[in-house]
Amino acid sequence: MSRASKPSRDWLAVVAGSLLGVLLLLHIRRYAGINHDAVLYMGQGLLHRWPEIYSADPFFSHGSQEKFSLFPRLLALAFGVAPPPLVFLLGTLGSLLLFGAASWCCLRAMMPAGQRFWSWLAVLTLPSSYGFAGMFAYGEQFFTPRTLAEALCLLAIGLLSLRRWVIGFGMLAVATVLHPLQTIAASIIIWMWLIQRDRRWLHALWVLLPVGVLAALGVAPFGGLFVRMDPPWMESLHRFTAQLFVGRWRASEYVLLAFDLCVLLYGWRSLRGTLGQWCLAALAGGVAGIASSYVLVDVLHLALPAGLQLWRVHWLLHWLAMATIGAFLWRDVMARDFPRALLLCLIVVFAAGGFGLGWCAGMALYLGWSLLQSRSSEAFLRLLGGLFVLGILVVFGNFVLSEWVFFRMAHYRLDLYAIDRRVLAFPMFALALAATMAVYWSKLPPRTRIIVICIVLFPLLTVGLLRWDSRPPINRTIEQAAFQSGIFGTPLPSDAQIYWDDDSLIGPWLVLKRASYFSPGHLAGLVFNRETAVDTNNRLGRVMPIIEEGLRCRDRSLPLEAREHCHISDGALRRACTATSERRPDYLVLHYDQPQHAVGEWTIADPVTGEAAVTYKLFRCTDLLAELPPKPEEGQH
Repeated sequence: MSRASKPSRDWLAVVAGSLLGVLLLLHIRRYAGINHDAVLYMGQGLLHRWPEIYSADPFFSHGSQEKFSLFPRLLALAFGVAPPPLVFLLGTLGSLLLFGAASWCCLRAMMPAGQRFWSWLAVLTLPSSYGFAGMFAYGEQFFTPRTLAEALCLLAIGLLSLRRWVIGFGMLAVATVLHPLQTIAASIIIWMWLIQRDRRWLHALWVLLPVGVLAALGVAPFGGLFVRMDPPWMESLHRFTAQLFVGRWRASEYVLLAFDLCVLLYGWRSLRGTLGQWCLAALAGGVAGIASSYVLVDVLHLALPAGLQLWRVHWLLHWLAMATIGAFLWRDVMARDFPRALLLCLIVVFAAGGFGLGWCAGMALYLGWSLLQSRSSEAFLRLLGGLFVLGILVVFGNFVLSEWVFFRMAHYRLDLYAIDRRVLAFPMFALALAATMAVYWSKLPPRTRIIVICIVLFPLLTVGLLRWDSRPPINRTIEQAAFQSGIFGTPLPSDAQIYWDDDSLIGPWLVLKRASYFSPGHLAGLVFNRETAVDTNNRLGRVMPIIEEGLRCRDRSLPLEAREHCHISDGALRRACTATSERRPDYLVLHYDQPQHAVGEWTIADPVTGEAAVTYKLFRCTDLLAELPPKPEEGQH
């Protein structure tokens, strides 16, 4: 009977653990739509699908990074089967599930049973942001090749840990053709691990010799290795893409990096086996990658290293640090040292919550816990545990109150502000819930476990699927209007360039299926081509008055009546549309109550209230110039 029941219990544990991991992914990493860098990759796919339209867009006209990745070509093929919004929704879901599965496979290869599950929960639930201003995170909730490459790199690490060399390096090769930057960053840490095993891997440095020869001969893309970016180019990068420069990171980014390094250092010293080796590799690789980025880009201003963005090594460094925290938590709970486990939770809350170096005191106490434990009574340790709980609750309460303000501003609508997701994403909250379930799972009889799966996990998974698409109603409506170039009621020439005043590339690229004249999203390509920097700066100067006046019109400090009647001035419209030797936009899309005549309108209604949420108006530049009063001197300011 016992032999028959053990496979049943193992099978139930696998099902429950898998469901728990998936529902955590769905609840915490809800779909954000086609935004952030997903917009740029969508544009690259559109370029390969319709080059006659999008090749004139300033993001592509001077060359971009899309030629280094297979992903845009795969997107172009997918767009021939399904519309981009569906491709990106399903692609995001698939890449997240692949990332979760790859994380488990990687941890399973390097950690013992029990501990690996807690580390997996930590990777899925703890904050995943790294680098500058929280712009990047592993396991993103939108569709880019970054998440796919990260999953493949993690599979490679797991396979290499198991000495499966051929298939492991094969995974790295596939990851490289999808997103070379993430893979190169991960390869630095992998190389450091290989050196630990065999010093002969240092001979890999010989590859720098032919790279240097190719760079000296000017062979693309290696030619940029010795090319210094000139002051105007550097000024544009400093102004618009500060994340490329390690020296321009803010104090909070350095605090997070220091926290990750501290966790990995302690992990290397206290955890044995494969995980400890990877902690050391991440320490060495992280310092090497970030220091190299600082020297080559911040100091020497070299073009190719700026594009390589070696500071991205932080993604794998941070992933390993979060996994190590899960291992620490499992160790403390299994030892029934609950005050120390609570201290670790408080440290993570402080480090992730922007409390500066406040986590350092807690970390020092955590490292010296054995000494404190030997010299303190059990009552004193319990008192400390209560204080740690109180500290976590105070931070959590403040967090909930601040989130409730935004929820109230969204009229208590979960479709406009997913406060449940925000609360669940609070550092350690979801992990504590999941870990508690894991602890009590082993105490449940098989029949009760089946009941838990049926009435708890499956319903929560269903809710997660139903609530996973967290796009605001307006964003969802805009994406669903894909390739409706006549949505404004007027035909648009195929070579038209549209300026859409809402920081939007979705509007011109996806809805109107036309090239965008300028958007802040274009600035992401400055590092890959100097001509892109020159062109976008010229275009920015032309539309800057519209951007500034639009920001003023959307300023919430203005009275409601003033915002409703706010519009773009004649001078700003004239500056944007006046014909000069430089390219001007053909159309403007604005959402203000303009006195000028619009050639078309598109109104998006709130699906709940039925009232108009926003009305976009299309203006033809030639018509605007004919209608505006003649004040040529305004165009010279």
